[in-house]
Amino acid sequence: MEIPNGTSADARKRRIALLFEEIITNGRLELADEIFAEDFYWPQFDLRGPEGVRTWVAAFRIAFPDVSDMVQEQIAEGDVIVTRVEVVGTQVGPFRGLPPSGKRATFSAIGIDRFRGDKVVERSAHFDIVDLMRQLGHESLSVPPLHRP
Repeated sequence: MEIPNGTSADARKRRIALLFEEIITNGRLELADEIFAEDFYWPQFDLRGPEGVRTWVAAFRIAFPDVSDMVQEQIAEGDVIVTRVEVVGTQVGPFRGLPPSGKRATFSAIGIDRFRGDKVVERSAHFDIVDLMRQLGHESLSVPPLHRP
C-alpha cells in the first residue's frame, strides 16, 4: 500500500480512502501522520493533529473491533473531498456512553475533509445516529451528545 503523493483530486481521494480502508478498518494508526496535518482539527470531537485521529479510531475500534469502512463514492471540489462510506460492525464495546449490545449494524456515513497541500487540516463526519441506535438495540435510550472518545 502506497501513500499517494500530490495535491490532485485523485491523490486526495486516495489519501482519504486510506483513512477508512486502512486506518479505521485495518487499525493502521501510524498512517495518520501521513494523511493529517499537525494542526488538523476535528471540531465535532475537539480532536487535534494525527494523535487526535488515532485517539478517535482506537476508541471506535474498541466499540466495533470488526469494523469495515468501505468507500462507496467520493466527490472533489477545490480543497474539499466528500466521501460516502458503508460502515459495518458489531458493537462489543461502549459507544458514545452506551453499553455494548453485541448487535451488528450497517450504516452510511459522510466525511467532509478539507486539505491544505497533501494533508487534511479539518474534517466533519455525518451519519444517521437514530438509525444506528435502532440497529444496535439502543432506541429506548437517550442518545448522548457528541464528545471526545
